[in-house]
Amino acid sequence: SDQGPVLFYPSVTYRRHKIMKISSVIVLSITALLAVKLDGVEASGGGYKLIKSKDDDDLCWGVSNVKDGARVKLVKCDDDEDEQLWDLDNGKIKNKDDDDFCIQVKAKENKGLRLGKCKNKSSQKWKYDKNNDNEWTPKKDDDLCVQHKGGGSPEKGDKLILKDCDGDDEQEWEWD
Repeated sequence: SDQGPVLFYPSVTYRRHKIMKISSVIVLSITALLAVKLDGVEASGGGYKLIKSKDDDDLCWGVSNVKDGARVKLVKCDDDEDEQLWDLDNGKIKNKDDDDFCIQVKAKENKGLRLGKCKNKSSQKWKYDKNNDNEWTPKKDDDLCVQHKGGGSPEKGDKLILKDCDGDDEQEWEWD
């Protein structure tokens, strides 16, 4: 009679171990699928980072003051300046100095990027394509890309605007 429980207990332990192993595989598979689906679209960026010009990695996105309507422009990169650090949070580009402010734009060519209070508005939803052209595009119109206003070589103080995506370096940004 003592053998019954001894045989039964390892069987239950084995089943429990097998179920936990299968559950772990399922969770890891779902996590991997979500990471692939969200990579570069509107997943969290994993912390505040500089967004650097691919043409000139000494120039980054920044604002003079974090306030409603502030223009986003190219500034000399300094990762100690919170006004230059950005995070992608559920499709919104938030500023570290005050994460109640997000980059927004009307999805039309030549429109400038500005800060606004974060709301659930389409004008504040963005995609970053780090696997292809390193382009930032408004979610509403991914045929438009962020570039500096001057065209050609970027310069400190250039405003950031939307232009038709053309694959040029002036529309490519490093964000790591």
